[in-house]
Amino acid sequence: MKILTYENAKIAVFGTTLAALFLGAVLHKPVEFSETENRYLGQRPKLTTAKLLDGSFMKDYETFITDQFPNRSFFMGVKTAVERLRGRADDNGVYFGKEGYLFGKYDGALFESETAENNISAVAEFVKLYGDKFGKEHFKIALAPSSSEILKDKLPANAPVYNQTGFIDKIKKEAGEDYVIDLGENLKKHADEYIYFRTDHHWTTLGAYYGYEAIAAGLGLEVQPLEKLKAETVSNDFLGTYDSKVNTGITGGVDADSITIYSSAEIDKAGMIWDNDKDKSFDSIYKMDALKGKDKYTVFFGGNHSVTDIKTENKTGKTLLIIKDSFAHNLAPFLIKDYDRIIMLDLRYFNKSLKKYLSENKITDLLVLYSTPDFAEDANIGRLLR
Repeated sequence: MKILTYENAKIAVFGTTLAALFLGAVLHKPVEFSETENRYLGQRPKLTTAKLLDGSFMKDYETFITDQFPNRSFFMGVKTAVERLRGRADDNGVYFGKEGYLFGKYDGALFESETAENNISAVAEFVKLYGDKFGKEHFKIALAPSSSEILKDKLPANAPVYNQTGFIDKIKKEAGEDYVIDLGENLKKHADEYIYFRTDHHWTTLGAYYGYEAIAAGLGLEVQPLEKLKAETVSNDFLGTYDSKVNTGITGGVDADSITIYSSAEIDKAGMIWDNDKDKSFDSIYKMDALKGKDKYTVFFGGNHSVTDIKTENKTGKTLLIIKDSFAHNLAPFLIKDYDRIIMLDLRYFNKSLKKYLSENKITDLLVLYSTPDFAEDANIGRLLR
């Protein structure tokens, strides 16, 4: 009879625990959406002969097991704790920076990809199509670098980061300097202020204001002084997308972010409608109930929609179309005073002809607004040319 040694016992316990967790992932009812990670999770794939033969079934099943792993968020936090104890400066695509900042790891693979090159070509062609029609005073492409580009002094020592300013310069060269604004130029002047969230990839509302300053100047608008707006901090416990990837709750060292909204006579009177659906019409551009959930950033316009149509009580005779990612959400309120109507389009969900939409809605001003990493990786930028 073999004696159960300490090592054998450890192996047995580990194997039993692993088997139990695996069975738990297989047998429990799959969760569709993770509020912690703010994304849809992999679901149990359907077995077909074709998927089995081409290998996609096993790949999809592996994603399903990984995403549906019991207490996934907790184990992500344990993994982060172990990696930090080992002296790692990053985990799961996130750098652990100084002063409690988390940063996304954006490297050359993203900015030098075929998608990025195609997007540069697409936006250059877009300028050729509409530059003369709108004129450079009414048509701008604005790109906001990520926090890792602006707050480099807070990155871990020797952390390699891609030169996003150089990437924007490349777009300027292809599309024309008269039409492209590097929002990083103004952000760098305020790098010592709270302009990016510590735990999220977005800029704060203050950072968005400095982006607005550059855009307003480019569009020939009178910049609204920040001190003339009423500021209200609506949350002090926001944990964003970077934190969701590493779950710092176990390791600590990262403070939750605060979210501030601004109001004025024009902003308070503005309402919105999502996707031209009268049942999704609201008297405010702020969705205060979003503050009860995980993704508190959706307090701005309720998050991403194909079309967010903002109606004001102004009489300017001007309509602004913003083709954007979510960096536009806390910037758009600053532009409300200058337009009768602002329409925000998200190309990920917008499936109509943009050319036809521009004509039907009598657009007078056009703004393409993206964070630089999102612009580089969004495979839908080509829809600008439809």
